Amino acid sequence: MNAKNYFFSAIVVTALFLAIVRTNAQPPPPPPPVSDNQPPGVADVKALAKAGVSDEVILSHLRNSHASFHLNTADILSLKDGGVSEKVIDFMINTASASPVPPSPVSASAPPPPAPMSQAEAVEGAPPPPAVVEQVVPAPAPEYVWIEGQWVWRHHRWVWLAGRWALPPHPGAVWIVGGWERHGGRSVWVEGYWR
Repeated sequence: MNAKNYFFSAIVVTALFLAIVRTNAQPPPPPPPVSDNQPPGVADVKALAKAGVSDEVILSHLRNSHASFHLNTADILSLKDGGVSEKVIDFMINTASASPVPPSPVSASAPPPPAPMSQAEAVEGAPPPPAVVEQVVPAPAPEYVWIEGQWVWRHHRWVWLAGRWALPPHPGAVWIVGGWERHGGRSVWVEGYWR
């Protein structure tokens, strides 16, 4: 076999091989549909942290999504293992407490929480409804502090702010519970804060 025939045979064999490979190859599956109106989940936050996205960008994304996370201990540990910072985890924990819907009572014998008062019924300075009995879940880490749930005055009505674990801003910080204070001759609701 001369060089010209050998070269021609090699080209024919290569062309046949490529044709067979192309006809047997399956196209890649389409990417999963992306929904812009879906709030981010725990897996999304872990993926952002793993990709090296900064805490500020993740927090901005979470704030803008208005998502409410009801994290259990396994979720919190998964976030920690996934490289999500304490700052982001703390924010996610506290989103559940911003929900205006009171949590369900712990036992069947506890009375259901009262319905929120309408703006017409709300009187500034009126006492709050009875406290909601809550179940305290295990702390995400030893340095977290439990902040008990309480009724807070928002937009001229009482809203239940669920209990939550929070990371104090500095060692020795103490949580001051919100309440009514007198300022300039009138009663003003002051939110809880760290001191």
